Amino acid sequence: MLYACTLGRKIGLVTINPVFIPWHEDQITRYGLRERVISVRSLDTRVGDYMQAFEDTNAYEEVRAQFTRQASALVDLGAEIIIPAGGLPMLLFAREKDFAVRGATVLNGINVVMKMTEMAVKLARLDGTSVSRASWYSKASPEAIREFLDDR
Repeated sequence: MLYACTLGRKIGLVTINPVFIPWHEDQITRYGLRERVISVRSLDTRVGDYMQAFEDTNAYEEVRAQFTRQASALVDLGAEIIIPAGGLPMLLFAREKDFAVRGATVLNGINVVMKMTEMAVKLARLDGTSVSRASWYSKASPEAIREFLDDR
């Protein structure tokens, strides 16, 4: 989502099933992106639909058509960037080059996470930039780590 903010002003998410909408909305709130992410829509798919779509062209076209309908509704709301929300749709649509719905870019999250990871490693080597160890990302105490490892 954060990279999508560099590509367009208004962002929309399309998740695989309505059950995930509240989870994505919570993410949006935690990241402070409520003004940028205009809506979360969903397909009505299950994991099996994606497994089949990876291997069967007709199944792929069915999932893609459903995704395009939901993305189009987001474009109607003003979305300029569409994020396939979740690992399965990201992986499924990674095969698409220049994927857009009515002019809105569909973000290839697989490429984004790969390149952002490379950048994080390079920044750490260049000047020591790393994640904050305050608040959410604080390290566990040595005692907690030992306890975790002993319980395995």
